[in-house]
Amino acid sequence: MNNISLDLSGKISELFVEILIEIERVAKTRNLPFVVIGATSRDIILQLAHDIETARATVDIDIGVMVAGWDQFTELKEELFESAKFKPSKHTQRLEYDDNFPVDIIPFGAISDSDNSISWPPDGAIKINITGFQECYQHSISVKINSSPELVVMVASLEGLAILKLISWDDNIERRIKDAADIFLIMGKYLDAGNTDRLFEEGLDLVEDNGYDYEISSARFLGRNIARISTKATKTKLIEILGREAKARQGHRIAMDVLISKSVPRLSYDQITQYFSSLLKGIVEWTG
Repeated sequence: MNNISLDLSGKISELFVEILIEIERVAKTRNLPFVVIGATSRDIILQLAHDIETARATVDIDIGVMVAGWDQFTELKEELFESAKFKPSKHTQRLEYDDNFPVDIIPFGAISDSDNSISWPPDGAIKINITGFQECYQHSISVKINSSPELVVMVASLEGLAILKLISWDDNIERRIKDAADIFLIMGKYLDAGNTDRLFEEGLDLVEDNGYDYEISSARFLGRNIARISTKATKTKLIEILGREAKARQGHRIAMDVLISKSVPRLSYDQITQYFSSLLKGIVEWTG
């Protein structure tokens, strides 16, 4: 686990606190570790902890829960339904809280197939790539989100979230533009989110190598730290995705999606591509 601990009690919306209290209660009784991921973790780390605007409002909560098999996952959901606050939805992984607020719960761990995916019952027709979930949990950040009652949850670090976003971009065409925008935001704001001192302590060489361009250095430093927490298989997958896009004849599709998102109107396609090239370089060059 990451030893970073944040106290953000009083800053998290009451709705989010209510939902997480219920999930923590049920998960704790079943000894099931979970981690807050997705846009919720993005906003907790960037906006609430470091006053960095994230532009897009969070309209759901994403949770990763470590389970040994589908029986454990089903029992977790059934106990949440018993509270009468949670109800099933038309989406397999989604619950609804108070009738209309989406809560996505993704299982990971021993439940995964040999290719790091999960195949949802009953027929396995729906598959989700969960590469990186284990590292995301192992290197998550302890965050106190409520004082009374006290609630401390594990939240994905920026490195862990960037891994999940890259895998999600490659796996889910419906979320590509949002994922691309979030990856770019993390790259550009990584230093501002408490990593400037670390850069000068651990990555002065890349600052000099990048001509003291701190935003490009930020992306490369993020890449190194992504590689640092990744398994060999995860690192290989990330290099495959970013390397493929860098060489694609039709252009770098992640960079194109960032442009489509209109989240960085001041930058050109070539400039955005440079960030992703720097991210890839950081991942590749990290050897431990």
